[in-house]
Amino acid sequence: MSNRYRRYSKRELLGSLYVDYVMSVTDLGLTPQANRWAVLRAFLDVGEARAERLVEETGGFLLLQSVPGRPNTGAIYAYIERLQAFFWLRFEQKEDTLNGEDFQHALRIHHLVRFVSGYPSNAHRRHRRNRKARTAAKGAAAIAAPALMAQDVSLVATL
Repeated sequence: MSNRYRRYSKRELLGSLYVDYVMSVTDLGLTPQANRWAVLRAFLDVGEARAERLVEETGGFLLLQSVPGRPNTGAIYAYIERLQAFFWLRFEQKEDTLNGEDFQHALRIHHLVRFVSGYPSNAHRRHRRNRKARTAAKGAAAIAAPALMAQDVSLVATL
């Protein structure tokens, strides 16, 4: 059978995700207390580029940086505020030839917002816990709750 009519998923079109350290805030010549907009401005000045797309979160921001006037010259960078550093999010199939549509696909498919969400790194895995374990934990809490309430009542009575 021919692959001529095969539909490719967007994950296949971008390929695997790789994360590379680029630079820190101090490498840009700024102090760690600099606000994120000064950091963004300095980063864009170093690359002589502009921000095509920007997604801001509590822990930093994602940025599609491209060369002005040249289509499909974008690369995705993540600024993680607690680390005070920039990281290049590159893909196996497309490293620095991304456009706005590729950025949107990457955000959705690779869940890029988790890099800058400001939550602990395992927060995105909460929904994958075993349902039986969660149900058992709820049951244990329900059994322990009356005992805790009884202790509180006895403390109130002694006061």
